[in-house]
Amino acid sequence: MLTGWSVAGPESAVGDSGAFLFKSNWHEPGDRTILGRNYAPAGVEQGRAVLDDLARHPATARHIATKLARHFVADEPPAGLVDALAQKFRDSDGDLAVVATALVSDDRAWAPRPGKIRTPLEFIVGAARAAGFQSTDPGPYLHALDLLGMPLWRPAGPNGFSDSDDAWSSPEAMKMRLDLSWSMAQRMRGSAEPLAVLSTALGDTASPDTRQAVERAGSREQALALVFMAPEFQRR
Repeated sequence: MLTGWSVAGPESAVGDSGAFLFKSNWHEPGDRTILGRNYAPAGVEQGRAVLDDLARHPATARHIATKLARHFVADEPPAGLVDALAQKFRDSDGDLAVVATALVSDDRAWAPRPGKIRTPLEFIVGAARAAGFQSTDPGPYLHALDLLGMPLWRPAGPNGFSDSDDAWSSPEAMKMRLDLSWSMAQRMRGSAEPLAVLSTALGDTASPDTRQAVERAGSREQALALVFMAPEFQRR
């Protein structure tokens, strides 16, 4: 079905470099049967017809809905939320803006307790933002992402980085976060007041135990590290 689908090269006489290009002489002709439906030979249009039908398949709506809910809400999102998003996908003919609006408008997406662990990128960026720390050297941040297993824009496979909490919450990963929290606290201690950072980052969601631990810290660095490693800060 997809034979002949290609991209224009730098020296191509047809289309800009990198643009989609259908090479009819590379296409394997013939009927195709996908999910019980027959598609007659039609060159590039045969493949497009199949993709259009797959995009409207109920399984596609559920897959997209599950992926969105898993990323933004919880590893095991409420079944009713997934059903509602899948219905919006079908009703809107796959309009992701409509589905995203439905997600953020649904009360089930706003549980009292955050359900997702921050990814390494969210953790590192969140710490810098909460502390109001601005650095002209990206090196420490990039190195931290490497250590945490999420090198910037370099996932190990085409499916990208994992959306599962298990990928980021192993004992080794949490120990590395602790080490990096201390390292970041040392760099930021001159520009960040721990209780102000706590208020900025967590507000009323900070538990009494977390607030007490920060207040009783033996140093500014320790207090900042405790903010970054607080259970409430580790989740979003």
